[in-house]
Amino acid sequence: MKFKFGLSLIFVLIYNCCLAGLSPENGIANSNYQYSATVKKPTDSLEQLKKQIGGFAKKKDYQNAIVLSKKLLLKAKVLSDSSHITNAYWRLGYYYKILDQLDSAYFYFDKAYALNLKLKDSIGSGDRLLDMANIQKSLGDYNAGMVTATEGLQYLEGTNELVSVIGLYQNIAICQKELGHPKEALRWSDKIFSLLKKQPAADISNENLYNIKTTRANILAELKNYPTSFKILDSIAANTQGSNPWQFARAICNKGYYMWLENKDNAQSESLQLEALRIRQELNTAPGLISSTIHLAEYYFETNKPLALDYAQKALTNSKKTNNPVAILEALDLLLPLKKTLGQDVSEDAIFYSQVQNTLEKTKQAVRAIYAATKYDNDTLEKKNLMLLAQVAIKDKQKILAISAAIISLTLIVFVIFYKNQQKKKEQLEMAYKTELRLSKKLHDELGNDIFYLMTQVQKDPQEIVASEKVIILEGLNSIYQRIRDISKEYTAIDTGENFGKEFFSLLNSYSSTKTKLITKELPSNFWENVSEEAKIEVYRVLQELLVNMKKHSQATLVAITCTKNNKQVIIKYVDNGVGFNTTENYLGNGLKNVENRIKGIKGNIIFDSKPNEGVTATITFAI
Repeated sequence: MKFKFGLSLIFVLIYNCCLAGLSPENGIANSNYQYSATVKKPTDSLEQLKKQIGGFAKKKDYQNAIVLSKKLLLKAKVLSDSSHITNAYWRLGYYYKILDQLDSAYFYFDKAYALNLKLKDSIGSGDRLLDMANIQKSLGDYNAGMVTATEGLQYLEGTNELVSVIGLYQNIAICQKELGHPKEALRWSDKIFSLLKKQPAADISNENLYNIKTTRANILAELKNYPTSFKILDSIAANTQGSNPWQFARAICNKGYYMWLENKDNAQSESLQLEALRIRQELNTAPGLISSTIHLAEYYFETNKPLALDYAQKALTNSKKTNNPVAILEALDLLLPLKKTLGQDVSEDAIFYSQVQNTLEKTKQAVRAIYAATKYDNDTLEKKNLMLLAQVAIKDKQKILAISAAIISLTLIVFVIFYKNQQKKKEQLEMAYKTELRLSKKLHDELGNDIFYLMTQVQKDPQEIVASEKVIILEGLNSIYQRIRDISKEYTAIDTGENFGKEFFSLLNSYSSTKTKLITKELPSNFWENVSEEAKIEVYRVLQELLVNMKKHSQATLVAITCTKNNKQVIIKYVDNGVGFNTTENYLGNGLKNVENRIKGIKGNIIFDSKPNEGVTATITFAI
C-alpha cells in the first residue's frame, strides 16, 4: 500500500511540474509566472501563451520566450492543433537563432518545414527554407545555403510573397559572392531589381532595400566595377545621413575599404573607415564594430602592424561577444600572422582557433545531419505535393485549352462573318454589274429603236413632214421622256430619312395606270421609324422589281399592296390578278432572284404563291 501511495504521489508531482511550465529539454522551470488552470477554451489558453511569449520577446528575454514556446508546443500537440504547432516550432527556431544557438534553431525550423509540407502550405514551406538557408549562410556553409534557398524558390517563385522571394534571391547572391562567383552573384542580384520593377515594393522596408543595395555594391566591387559600386554606396549614405547612422556607417565603411582596394594610396579611404568606426563605437553595435576593425586591420596590415594587431584584437573581442564563430575565425586569421610577425606568443590563440574551428564544423555537421535525416521524408511529402500540383496544372491546362478553343471558335466566327461580308460585297458588285447591263439593255432595246425612228423622221425635209407626222414625233419624244423618268426613278438613290414614307407611296402609285389599277393604303408617318436604312432600301427595290415584272409580264388589271407592322417585324403583302406562274417549276428569273437575295440580305423572308392564270401573291416579312 505504501509503495502504491508513493508511486501515485510521484505521478501527481510530475503532473503538477508539467503544468507549472517545467521544460523537459533544458530543465528550466518558469517558477516566476503563474497561469490560470481554469480556462474555458483550450484555444484561448494557447492564444494567451502566445501573448506572454510576445511580451518576453519585446523585453528581449529570449530564454523565457523559449520556455513558454515549448509549453505552447506541448499544449498544441495535446490538442492536435497544427497551426499552433507550426507557430511554436517557428518561435523556437527564431529565438534560438537570436541566441546564436544555430543548430537548435535549424532543428526547429526544419520541424516547422516538415509540418508545412504535410499541411500542403507551400508559402510556409518556402519561408522556413529561407530561415534554414540563412542559418547555413551564417555558418559559412554557402553551398548548402544555396541548395536550400533554391529549393525554397520552388514554393515561392511566381507568388505574391515578394519579401520572401527577394530574401531567397539575396541569400543565393551572397553565397555565390562568398564562393568566388561574383558574375553569378550579380545575376541573382539582377533578379531582385527586375522583380522590384515589376511588382510594387510596399512590403519591402527601407532597411531591407539598403541591405539589398549594399550587397549589390559589394558584388560590383568584387567585379572591379568600383565607380558603380561607389555610386550605390554614395546614394545610401546620402539617404541615411542623420536619419539612420547604422546604415550610413556601413556605407562609408564599405566605400572606404573598396577605395583602398582600388588604390592603396587613396587618402580618403582611411578617413572614411575611421569615421565609420567612430559612429559604430557610439552606437555600440558589435556586428558593425567587427566589420570596421576587420577592415582597418587589413588596411594597416602592411603599413602599421602594431595598429593592425590592435584592430584585429578588437575584432576578436567583439566576435566573442556575439559568439559568432565565422567572425571569430576571420579575426584570428588576421591576428595570428600579425602576432607571429611581431614575435608574440600565438599558442593560446592557435588553440582557440582550433577549438572554434571544431565547434563551427560540429555545428555545420549537426545542421547537415538534421537536413540528411529529414530529407527523405520531406522529399516524399514534396513529391506528393508535386503530384497535387501536377493535378492542378492539368486543370489549368484544361482551362487554357478551353480558352484556346474559345479563341479559335471566336476567330472562326470572325472569319465567317468577314467571309460573308466579302461575299455580300461580291454579290453587291455583281448586282451592280447586272444592274448596269439591265440599264444598258433597257436603253438600247426600249429607247434606242424609238430614238432612231424619230431621228429618221426629223432628218426629212421639213416641207415633206405633214402635220400628223409632227404629232407622232412629239408623242414619241414625250414617250421617251416618260420612260427615261421611269428608268431614272428605278436607279437613282433613295431618300431613307423622314421623306421615305412619301417616296415609298409615290413609287407604288407611279405604277397605277388606265390599264392597271393599284390599290394601297397610305401609311402613318411613323410607320418606318424603327426600320433600318438598309431594310428601307431593299424593300423599296423589291417592290419596284415586283411592279416592273407585273407591268412587263403579268397583264394584271388589279394590284393590291398592304403593309402592316408589330413590335417584332414588318409584313408586306403583294397581290395581283395577272397570268401568274407555276411555282413547282423553276420560276425564279434574274429579277425574282434579285428579289429573294435582297430580302435574305436583311434577314427576311419572301414567299411566292401562284398558279397559271390565277395571279401572284408575294408575302414579305423581316425583323425590325
